[in-house]
Amino acid sequence: MSELISTDKLSKKYRGKYALKDADLHISQGDIYGLIGRNGAGKTTLLKLINSQIRPSEGRVLMKGRPLVYGSPGIALGALVESPGFYPDFSALDNLRFKCQAMGRDKKGYAQSLLEIVELADTGSKKARQFSLGMKQRLGIALALVDEPELLILDEPINGMDPQGIKDIRELLVKLNRERGVTILISSHILDELAKFATTYGIIKDGLLITEFSREELEVRNTSGIEITAPDAQAVAAALKEGLHLQDIRLSSPQRLVIRDRVEAPDQVSRFLFDQRIYVSQLYVRQHSLEDYFMGLTGGNEA
Repeated sequence: MSELISTDKLSKKYRGKYALKDADLHISQGDIYGLIGRNGAGKTTLLKLINSQIRPSEGRVLMKGRPLVYGSPGIALGALVESPGFYPDFSALDNLRFKCQAMGRDKKGYAQSLLEIVELADTGSKKARQFSLGMKQRLGIALALVDEPELLILDEPINGMDPQGIKDIRELLVKLNRERGVTILISSHILDELAKFATTYGIIKDGLLITEFSREELEVRNTSGIEITAPDAQAVAAALKEGLHLQDIRLSSPQRLVIRDRVEAPDQVSRFLFDQRIYVSQLYVRQHSLEDYFMGLTGGNEA
């Protein structure tokens, strides 16, 4: 796929200190790009730079390979960065009508169609201030969709929501991506949720974008393993290397080892150990998560 957005050594300083330093980000057309980092890592700064809300101290943003011209973005963008901006004493429909008029998108029925997309069509005259957090976020997304964006930028859109609200937002974003072709850049620190639907990931720590990877690359980098607990893990490892010619075996303690080979066939390992009358107290396949990988890259509990 073609690259929709990229950044080149993008940096932002506040009072002489970098909030973002030399970020090289790459988002392809059709991605759901999950930007992962703890609070204060630089996620919002990066999103604001891409959305032209602030200007960089150094570096540049590229849209379809062309440098961003401030005041005249090269692609249509929709954004929900920090809290949704709407009139609290007006209904969802009226809020959308105002935005549509401002953007020259006031075709009859257009605002109502956006409400249907985000499943707020039945809210009637209810004031936006009376909405639940999830409803407010969906209204914010509807407002961001008014200009038919190629890229939708969302900053922590599921923060503070209950499980049902998180599920609703996730399903909405997947629908927008698959049915309307919207590329999505979403930041979050709820890693297990991003793992359910993002196609590409970037990890940011202390203002540094330290790595990017696809869902497929995550599976390779963060391969599951067969974990075995036994009285003498070293003897078990030696037997497996000789009998099954396994190479990627790591001892994590004198009583525990992890096998990266044959992860897809743990029954073969189990049968071999049984046939050789080698006693093990535990043997199971562990599936590592996105959170495991994040913690490993960013220093565990420091993150």
